[in-house]
Amino acid sequence: MKTLLLLRHARPAPSSPTGRDFDRPLADEGRADARLVGQLIRQRALAPDVVVCSPAARARETVALVAEAAQLSAPTRFDARIFDATVELLLEVISEVEDGAGVLLLVGHNPGLAELILRLTGASASVSPGTLARVELDIAEWSDVSDVEGTGQLAFVLAPGATPED
Repeated sequence: MKTLLLLRHARPAPSSPTGRDFDRPLADEGRADARLVGQLIRQRALAPDVVVCSPAARARETVALVAEAAQLSAPTRFDARIFDATVELLLEVISEVEDGAGVLLLVGHNPGLAELILRLTGASASVSPGTLARVELDIAEWSDVSDVEGTGQLAFVLAPGATPED
């Protein structure tokens, strides 16, 4: 059994100093939301064994704030394939995670994350900025993630400001 935590970067600023979408930082609201996600991860004992993150500025900033608030010690890797990724590319990134990792936190963007949830679980989910989703996968190795189509279990989808339930 593997646990996949999917986190869409928190709310970004409307523009960047360079004018490039890739360089957009977080808005003040986004920074606050990222800290709340980190607190939720700590409260629910969801600490990942490994973190794989988009290298976009808003994703990097999100993961740094989440890691600080959650007091994470997991290594973080940045993978350029996550920015503007299709579901197939996200599955490829996930499939390369070492099998000793039971919990993976993938930090990325939409529409890829929402489409990944649909592919893995068959459930449609709204993944607004700062949303954390937990997907349980009945696989022993991450390399088997492509075989999961529709059979994963969506444990929760939690958007910023929502009340945690369990």
